[in-house]
Amino acid sequence: MLALLLLGFKTENVVVVSLALSLVLLVYYDYLRASELEGLTGRIAITRESPRIVTELEDVKIRVLVENLSGRDVPLAEVVDHPPEPLVPRSRPEASMVLPKGSIAAFSYSVKPMLPGTYTLRSLEVRVYGPLGFFMTRGTVSSTTTITALPYYGGAKTSLRSLERLWGLVIRGKATGGMYDLADLREYVPGDDRRKIVWKAYARTGRVYVREDFGEVTARVLAMLDVKAWDWTLGEPPNTLASVELRTLRSVVHELARYGVPLDLAVCCGEGIKVVRGATEDLARALADVFSYIEPYCRCAPRVDLFASAPIYMGRSTSDYAAALLITNPVSLAAENPAKFLELATMYGGRLRVVVPRFDYELYVDREELKRIYRVASDLLERTGGTLEFLEESLLVKPIGGTRRWR
Repeated sequence: MLALLLLGFKTENVVVVSLALSLVLLVYYDYLRASELEGLTGRIAITRESPRIVTELEDVKIRVLVENLSGRDVPLAEVVDHPPEPLVPRSRPEASMVLPKGSIAAFSYSVKPMLPGTYTLRSLEVRVYGPLGFFMTRGTVSSTTTITALPYYGGAKTSLRSLERLWGLVIRGKATGGMYDLADLREYVPGDDRRKIVWKAYARTGRVYVREDFGEVTARVLAMLDVKAWDWTLGEPPNTLASVELRTLRSVVHELARYGVPLDLAVCCGEGIKVVRGATEDLARALADVFSYIEPYCRCAPRVDLFASAPIYMGRSTSDYAAALLITNPVSLAAENPAKFLELATMYGGRLRVVVPRFDYELYVDREELKRIYRVASDLLERTGGTLEFLEESLLVKPIGGTRRWR
């Protein structure tokens, strides 16, 4: 514009001078209007609408509502949202709009959570322009939205068959012959069915005992998950080791809920342990509760033996559980102090089952070192009667055309 004005004066061309002055006045007008809008971003209210509970790799729609509370017309505004990684935008999280005073505008975009856990969207950037868009003022509007992505679960068709022997210890009902499998003996109390008196026990002890059967008594299980910092770095989203461990936990919860087994949860992915009592009593609540505590890339700081105190937080003791499952991996096992690991196994009195999900560990740990880690862990568990269980099922997922399926 300045060059055009100088050219007009130099050539004494009135038309060019008039055009240049008109452009200068237009720019000056835009500058004045934009200056008047300075600080107006603080009078713009923004809220988001989105589902609170979703599943990893699901396309999640987020609707952004923008309201002009300033009492002045906004000629042009740009609103830019900033989803945290790894909440990957599937469409542009921004929009331009005209905001007359008192009006509400809206736009939508979609994101895909590449890892399970809780995502917190906090502030949005707002840019307010003058009528011609030459000058702009910007600000930040706070609006907190939380989305919890549950680990992917394949539904009823997903069954952890490699743990069926373990399930048989706690959830089997009638035997094939129609009789109940013996679960436990206890002393007779008035009102008990006399047909259940175990006379052989009476002959040996002189005390009256009755039998409790698996068909009548459901054993309680404690499922524990230990997520370390490196679990998120082994593998690539959506198939990091942490993702696989979290899917294993959810699969265990659904599997035991299917059989009506009382289940408590203890998860470490931060400075402390998150516990959920009676997870199978209200499955939706329990899943939302435990996974809202987990954020992508969180890490368990305490030692694994801290799980020995998990029952106390729920008003129980370790003897209340027929089985305690610890979902972990060989890398985490190698990092633990053997004495502390043995302490945990001893606390659960031979009922500890260490569950190792299927994963390509040999890409990160030498095969001979893996054998050594498993041998040491097995030896420690055998001292207390515990066992090391390996999942045969792959819980890796492969997104295909916007859908998910097990590999």
